[in-house]
Amino acid sequence: MTRRHVIQAIFRRNFFAYFGSPTGYVFIAVFVALSAATAFWRDVFFTNNLANLDPLNRYFPFLLLFFIPAVAMAIWAEERKQGTDELLLTLPATDVEIVLGKYLSGLGIYSVALLFSLTNVVVLKFLGSPDIGVMIGTYLGYWFLGGALLAVAMAASLLTSSQTVAFILGALFCAVPVFLGNAGSVAGGKVQGWLESLGVDSAFNDLASGVVSLRAILYFVCMTAVFLYANLILLARRHTEKGDQWLHFGARTASLVVIGIALGVLANRMGGRVDLTQERLHTLTDPTRKILSKIDPGRPVYIQAYISPEVPESYVEQRETLLQLLKEVSAIGGDRIQLRIVETERYSPEARQAEDQFGIKAATVRNSAEGEEDAEGIFLGVAFTCGADSVVIPFFNRGLSVEYELTRSIGTVSGAQRRKIGVANTDAKIFGGLDFQTMSSAPEWEILAELKKQYDVVQVGLDTPITEKMDALLVAQVSSLTQAQMNILMAYLKQGGAALLFDDPFPQFNPKLAPGEPKSNPGRNQMMGMMPPTPSDPKGDIAKFCSDIGLQFPTETIIWDTYNPHPKLNLAPREILFVGQDRFNQQDPITSGLQEMVLLYGGELRAQGAMPLSFTPLLTTTPVSGGVLKSQLFQNSFFGMQRVDPQYRPRGQAATLAARIKGSVAPPAPPGGQAPPAPPATLNLIYVADLDCISNLFFQLRADAPEGLSFDNITFILNCVDVLAGDESYVELRKRRPKHRTLESFENLTKSHNQKMLDETKEAEEKAEKARSDAQARFDAKIEEVRKRTDFDERRKEMEVRNLQEVENKRLTAEQRKIDEDKKAAIERSKSTMKQRVSSIKKNIRNLAVFLAPIPALVMGLYMLTRRMAAQGRVS
Repeated sequence: MTRRHVIQAIFRRNFFAYFGSPTGYVFIAVFVALSAATAFWRDVFFTNNLANLDPLNRYFPFLLLFFIPAVAMAIWAEERKQGTDELLLTLPATDVEIVLGKYLSGLGIYSVALLFSLTNVVVLKFLGSPDIGVMIGTYLGYWFLGGALLAVAMAASLLTSSQTVAFILGALFCAVPVFLGNAGSVAGGKVQGWLESLGVDSAFNDLASGVVSLRAILYFVCMTAVFLYANLILLARRHTEKGDQWLHFGARTASLVVIGIALGVLANRMGGRVDLTQERLHTLTDPTRKILSKIDPGRPVYIQAYISPEVPESYVEQRETLLQLLKEVSAIGGDRIQLRIVETERYSPEARQAEDQFGIKAATVRNSAEGEEDAEGIFLGVAFTCGADSVVIPFFNRGLSVEYELTRSIGTVSGAQRRKIGVANTDAKIFGGLDFQTMSSAPEWEILAELKKQYDVVQVGLDTPITEKMDALLVAQVSSLTQAQMNILMAYLKQGGAALLFDDPFPQFNPKLAPGEPKSNPGRNQMMGMMPPTPSDPKGDIAKFCSDIGLQFPTETIIWDTYNPHPKLNLAPREILFVGQDRFNQQDPITSGLQEMVLLYGGELRAQGAMPLSFTPLLTTTPVSGGVLKSQLFQNSFFGMQRVDPQYRPRGQAATLAARIKGSVAPPAPPGGQAPPAPPATLNLIYVADLDCISNLFFQLRADAPEGLSFDNITFILNCVDVLAGDESYVELRKRRPKHRTLESFENLTKSHNQKMLDETKEAEEKAEKARSDAQARFDAKIEEVRKRTDFDERRKEMEVRNLQEVENKRLTAEQRKIDEDKKAAIERSKSTMKQRVSSIKKNIRNLAVFLAPIPALVMGLYMLTRRMAAQGRVS
């Protein structure tokens, strides 16, 4: 049994001896300065724009290869050099007490060094609002990692009496667990995973990201215990000479290693993890946990993620979220999830493997840095396989909800059977195909690819009764159907079939599909102009169709709204409808929690008064909105359809843009004497008065949307499909948006300079335009002056005008060229000035962070030196 007072005595002796000399403070000052330089000096800190210490975390284990041996080298080597080790070992203290006292003193010194390094957190606080939970987890990782490596370096110090040799041996010994994970990437295969699990990176990264995992804690505790026991063995050499004793100690050490590995495996299976982050970045929602728990352990899901080690600033948050949630899914899933993360560079063997096996390629994204635009190819692709089924997400663009995409893909490949969604064949050509009028091939809409990630999607024709069993049906532009097709669709609805219906009074992607336009001719007999076109059936009665399901849909009315929360889009016409958070139905699971949608020239829906149906608005406008007839908004001319400015008259009440209709509709009573009427038909449908909202435009915006333009169009549509299909597992997941803390102060400083550059650029363009207009005006004035002369006849005037035009045109061209060059030079000067200002801000931050960080330790060292010199003066 250890005695606490003995351990405390040894601890105090070594701890205060270290801090009694200025040399100890110098080592700490150098350590703090190096950590600050690693965190803030490189451009990656500003590129990432995250209020965390990730740049430092990546190199912190290598930084400890310098500092930990420096702390440990004197713990034993100095004792042996001065001969005080024999004195220490003759004290009434056991080897365990001596080793623990020495270790705790070294751990205390390292802990004080970490306290001095909190200046890094102060810098982050100055630049933004760092997540306190992440900071706590990060420093726990620093502390556990340093504590484990300290035990390793102490064992090296026991082997020699030279501090220099002890430092070198300590660094070499500590390098083994630090570089073990990197060695795994060279070995490859199963050996790679085994070596990576033995290295420090995996456990340290868990803690540094704000997750306290049982596996990480046990890893460092077991590593510390094994090497403290190694210290005991080496210390016991003075008692042990026989070979059987060394064999005995070796067996004990091996047993400790095996126990540590077993505990690590057990902890990994138990999956105990605590998310310390304030933003709950690593906390999986209940639907994700539920889907992971349903995976058959005998059919694990294999996840291979191909991710670039560095990405542009605009994709840093997405990369971090993806990595963190992949690790969290793996930890929660246990043996049900087999995760492999591959750092992938362009043109590397890993990139070739990703493309050959899964079709994952580098995606070219915009990289905006210091006012300049550049294109960069990066990897953020993940492949999911389970048995013969597979789902591949080639690229996680910024608009994708990471947890939703991961969970949906895992649920899809591990599920027994996918639900079936039908998509009707209409003139909207959702499935693409050949357009006989333009003789061009139209691609299928991206909404199909999105649905296929989760459902079996089948093409449904409406020329014959619908007999195929499906969970829901999607119909684009109902008004384009013939009457026979509308009747077939109505029969499907009245049989209880769930449907998502779209109709648009003025589709922007193809205005010819508007309800008032004639039915488009397929044109099959127009090829080569050899035969006249076959007339097609006219469009059906959309008013009657809507009436039968309890709706009114004024096909000639286009809705407008004054609400526009985006100053950059202040010139957008009022018919572009922005649906804000308060205009979603927050009581319905489809729309609750959504933030913003956009509809283009959409229509309105009204409930049919006498129908006994449930009419639930999902999307509405603000009260300061209204409707305008299409004929008042557009006029046909020789140049096609031209927009005119209508008179906007607010109605003072909101218009419904999308609604959910449920309930029973009693069929008409049969004539007298016939069979009793059939039971009431049950309707279950959602009607959206806009088709552009699911066009490819919004998938493109989701992939690469400008800042501040993040719309929930796709989320809304997928929620509608899920609810209609009876599977609401992913509805809440789609709405989750984890938020990383950024360098807000730095952002504000750079934004102000960037805005100044934009203002100067605009001013240069306006100045150039004015100069160009003045030059043109002078030119026109000279021409007009010649034309007004009365002493010239018409022929002379024409000759003079022609000569003058020739001369002045050359002069005007030269003048305009100079104006353009001056404008370009002014814009370049503005850009250069802005870059210099931003670089100056970065330089000041770096200098403050690096040069101020060691000052507290140096001040303490100077104070101790002054005290020592004063004490020596008094003695002398």
